[in-house]
Amino acid sequence: LGILSKVSDRFSVGASYSPKTNMSTFDKYKGLFAGGGDFDLPSNWTIGLAAQASPDVLIALDYSGINYTDVKSVGNPSANFFTSQLGSENGPGFGWRDINVVKLGVQWQFNDKTTLRVGYNKGDNPIRAADATFNILAPGVMEDHYTLGGTYRLSSNTEWSWFAMYAPEVKVQGTSLFGLMNNNPALTDTIRMKQYSFGLQYSKQF
Repeated sequence: LGILSKVSDRFSVGASYSPKTNMSTFDKYKGLFAGGGDFDLPSNWTIGLAAQASPDVLIALDYSGINYTDVKSVGNPSANFFTSQLGSENGPGFGWRDINVVKLGVQWQFNDKTTLRVGYNKGDNPIRAADATFNILAPGVMEDHYTLGGTYRLSSNTEWSWFAMYAPEVKVQGTSLFGLMNNNPALTDTIRMKQYSFGLQYSKQF
């Protein structure tokens, strides 16, 4: 569900909401993921503002929330490992907390053929130190994303677009579940990730 309103010649505001989306279960992982292999998409919301700073420059700002705790396989604490069986309704999950995300983007119409874009995304890290072990499977610890992109119009109906993204490394270290199982709380697990992404697109209108 969403709405977009142009409140003036220079400003537009928008908002959207998506409820939790039920997905079919991962039958082969029903003994691992909480809820018997259930792995739904969490609810999320966004509010945004776009400002036409000049005839050639558009600035967009979004603020979003992702409710990972809606989904037990994602939001259940991994410490539930000591009280509930893997795959059970209250079994251990990845322990991801709900996060908020801020996105800022600027688009510059350089000339009639070339559009340039730059963006920055700042999000909370959903993974806490206590859940490091379980998240060896899914170390989604990223916080910052920097993006560049552009479009070059070859003709009135054809164009090339490209983008590049860099997310610097984030590391989370916490007491290992394996260490706690063996009365060795000094044992730790460390997860880390950094990301690069590049894309190229050709489009033609008919």
